[in-house]
Amino acid sequence: MKKERESWILAVLLLLLLPYLITVVVLGRRACPVNREQTVEDYVAGVAASQISWEYSKETIKAQVVLARTNLSVKSEKERKEILEETAAFFKGKHMNLEMLEKFHIFQEAARETSGEVLLTTQGEIKEAPYHGISSGKTRDGADVMGESYGYITSVESAKDRDSPLYVEGCYFSFQELEKRMKKFYGGFTFGETKVVEVKQTDGAGYVLELQIGNQMIQGEKIREILKLPSSCFSVQCSEEKVRFLCKGKGHGVGLSQYGAEQMALEGKEYKEILTYFFPEMQISEKE
Repeated sequence: MKKERESWILAVLLLLLLPYLITVVVLGRRACPVNREQTVEDYVAGVAASQISWEYSKETIKAQVVLARTNLSVKSEKERKEILEETAAFFKGKHMNLEMLEKFHIFQEAARETSGEVLLTTQGEIKEAPYHGISSGKTRDGADVMGESYGYITSVESAKDRDSPLYVEGCYFSFQELEKRMKKFYGGFTFGETKVVEVKQTDGAGYVLELQIGNQMIQGEKIREILKLPSSCFSVQCSEEKVRFLCKGKGHGVGLSQYGAEQMALEGKEYKEILTYFFPEMQISEKE
């Protein structure tokens, strides 16, 4: 009876201390009154946890932790601070409990087990390593989306992404709604009498590079932003009153597909194999 009472008191105390514990767990020693310089390792687990599903396998999470560390390493101090603020907001809005803290422990383990590891180009440079939720079935060349400076990211097959229950989504808009949204970005926008919405150019992975909508030519990623589409890999069908964007995948399609990575992990692939597959022109190396 006494032990049960002590266990109950301990559980209550833990729940009362959760907000503090979460802060310490996510931000590490930064949250404690210790006077020392903060490093990426202090918060990489928390950042990665805000970027990927907590239901994914540990090897997939380890791959995401390496990406998070790589991307944090190329950010300025100001940019890192903004990322930390976004991470803190993510955890503040998440319903954390003891079970969730146990799940977060996997991210901490992943950070320890990959400590210092980042992705490098063949020239030995640390550069941004993008990721997205689900590809179209094939990831994109970085140069097609982000410019020639991202030429180190090449397109690879990720066919099992097509099996995701979230792979296809239809997004419907009236012409009036489309015009309203477009005018927020392009003041002179108009549909005119023809009401044209037509894909003009796609890349090798099927993502829209250029779209004509009314009197405006627009990039696929820009229309994704304006209309909040899940992906810029879409086809367009128009009726007299509505336009349907039939989207495949989620995100920009560049770099690692998190869903594709998870399928590889379920097949027994380790995180280094996953990263090497999605970034064939990069290599894993410990940061000095």
